[in-house]
Amino acid sequence: MKYQTNPQLGPFLNHWGCHIHSILEKVEKVSGWNVKFTNENVLTVYYLGMSKGFIQREVFDKNGIPSDGCIILATGKDTHGDEVFNIGAEILGIHYRATEYRYESADYVPKKDEEEILELKRRGYYGSHFVSGTNIVGCNWKKEIEFDPIEGGSNCARDGWIESKRILVIKHI
Repeated sequence: MKYQTNPQLGPFLNHWGCHIHSILEKVEKVSGWNVKFTNENVLTVYYLGMSKGFIQREVFDKNGIPSDGCIILATGKDTHGDEVFNIGAEILGIHYRATEYRYESADYVPKKDEEEILELKRRGYYGSHFVSGTNIVGCNWKKEIEFDPIEGGSNCARDGWIESKRILVIKHI
């Protein structure tokens, strides 16, 4: 999977793209790791998500500096992560679709047809960082991280905790 810190993906995905990248990693996983996203594929998912209104549009400050964006928007506690997964699966020709994307507590254990995205927090950091989870709950939560979109690992993964989980329900089509 491409890291969000890949400079060719641009400043918004570089700074705020962890949630998108964690979901797209799950698309590669269900393919059996047989296909990989290119930079162009990731950017296509990102721009389609913005055009369809489920990824926040890019916001610049008065000096033209990126100040916010790339967030997967939510309706209540449900976010549109399933739509990110499905666009990615279509682009790569994967015959799986996400039928649901929901919020669960940090101690939730995913079922057979589910994949988890972990929401991490840490002291002194406003916001959240998202990583792909292994679906295995253990005594050392750091071993629950399957993929961290920050190349070399994030501070949240090193110094934080699992705040909650987002669950993708995935079906073969």
